[in-house]
Amino acid sequence: MSSSPERLRIPSAGDAESIAALSEARRSLDAREVRAWLANPMFDPANDFRVMERDGKVVGYVDVHSEVDRLSVDLITGDAGAARVLLGWAEERARAHALDRVVTSAWDGGDVREDVLRERGFEPFRASLEMQVPLDDQTPAPVWPDGVAVRTIREPEEPEVHALLEEAFADTHDFRPSPFEEWAAWWGGGRKRLDLWFAAEADGELVGLALCDYERSGSSGLGWIESLAVRRGWRRRGLGKALLLHAFRALARLGRSAVGLSVQADNPTGAVRLYESVGMRPVSRRVLYEKRLSGPPRF
Repeated sequence: MSSSPERLRIPSAGDAESIAALSEARRSLDAREVRAWLANPMFDPANDFRVMERDGKVVGYVDVHSEVDRLSVDLITGDAGAARVLLGWAEERARAHALDRVVTSAWDGGDVREDVLRERGFEPFRASLEMQVPLDDQTPAPVWPDGVAVRTIREPEEPEVHALLEEAFADTHDFRPSPFEEWAAWWGGGRKRLDLWFAAEADGELVGLALCDYERSGSSGLGWIESLAVRRGWRRRGLGKALLLHAFRALARLGRSAVGLSVQADNPTGAVRLYESVGMRPVSRRVLYEKRLSGPPRF
């Protein structure tokens, strides 16, 4: 019996539903997010995005992003054969960009990508945690440091918001600066809700942020904190905890039953301890893998 016809091709906005349908239970996507990727002016789908199609059905998706010292790969598939083909394509893209290091990720335990990555010579080097906490009307009120007031972000302030995020996340592992246009496009397609973007302000300056989503895609009732950031000079004063509690209470008022976020397991700023202090606990672990391409390709 002949094998099913397969092909790699460039995705279009019309593939958004099919790509979203590939996402696994631990990280669901919706078509709105996928369309935002495909429309992001900082990305080049013709060169850096591919879907794998088998018998007319999309069975895998990959995009790659060139950075200073590596190629970052976002792979979505539950099919081992598709994973092999898409990773092979990504490794060839790295060689085309003269990059020796390829980085991607897989869920810890039960992810078909784990076996394929190890088979192709990838090795784990870091992990991130998804942490959650149930929400109810017992969440304590935040205690703000002296001189700090909280409010929502106004649209003209978005460049200032981006600058604070860049400063705060520069202290984390594998930080990659992102242009404002790329960051702003990520929030396109109706995803942004400024009534859930909270700013801590002192003397007219933004000193902390909690940017929230009403609901994580595919997770009914789960509010999401996309970014929590505190300016360096304001850390260890209780500001991060106050922003978290403020966000929890706001999401609970909107009917969210839980809230989650993602954090590096070995975050050097002490973020995991902060999240544990407000009752958040890990519910899943995502492992980063890397491969050095020195030598001939492995297929």
